[in-house]
Amino acid sequence: MAKSYYVGMELEAPCGRCKGETRHRIHTITDGTPERLICNSCGSVHKFRPERPAKPEAAPRAPRMATQAAPKPTASPSRFQELMIAEQAGAKAQPYSAAQRWDEGMWMDHPSFGLGRVQRRASRKVEVLFREGLKTLISA
Repeated sequence: MAKSYYVGMELEAPCGRCKGETRHRIHTITDGTPERLICNSCGSVHKFRPERPAKPEAAPRAPRMATQAAPKPTASPSRFQELMIAEQAGAKAQPYSAAQRWDEGMWMDHPSFGLGRVQRRASRKVEVLFREGLKTLISA
């Protein structure tokens, strides 16, 4: 059943100036639908915007698979940690700091990459092997 409107009728509608749903009075009607409204709060005149039907919730998407990247080796993080700890042979991993001098063979605990071992030093840069792979970091 279609809703009937008439000039002077009051209804709730969104107001651009008031920034919310407010009471409006119908100012003009064309073909049985309101065309212009007057806001009872601020007095602004604007177009009638009929209510839009609610959008149905979209079904969750499956995660996208990277098509260009080569697949990484499937080593479990726990196995990597076991191998690193076994190779560590009691050496203590120090927290990473760019102000510290890192030499080959030293162990570091990086806040983002985790446990890693310095593989090579080149002036102020060091290459460190982490679970994710080889990373280049700054050293003093």
